[in-house]
Amino acid sequence: MIPITAGTRFRAELRRGAGGSFGFAVPLDVIVQLGVGRPGVVVTVNGYSFRTTIVRTPRGHWLRVTPWRRIAARITTGRHHDIDIELNLPRRATMGS
Repeated sequence: MIPITAGTRFRAELRRGAGGSFGFAVPLDVIVQLGVGRPGVVVTVNGYSFRTTIVRTPRGHWLRVTPWRRIAARITTGRHHDIDIELNLPRRATMGS
């Protein structure tokens, strides 16, 4: 399968994880589309974008969301959010730059 580069969207509820951290469970089909083990990604929720990595745990794949990112993106528990995700690919140098 070809990794996604333009991004994809999924819907998930913010959940509390072990140790008091919060995050979104990432569906397996999104992981398969990304095509890499622990990808660096750019996530956009409610118009707020941030870079992070997808973490694999015994409970599945997760996007951790820090407290300040929850505030900035207006992410609340008990509510489903639309999440846009794409690979955080390094910029390639072009001729003449």
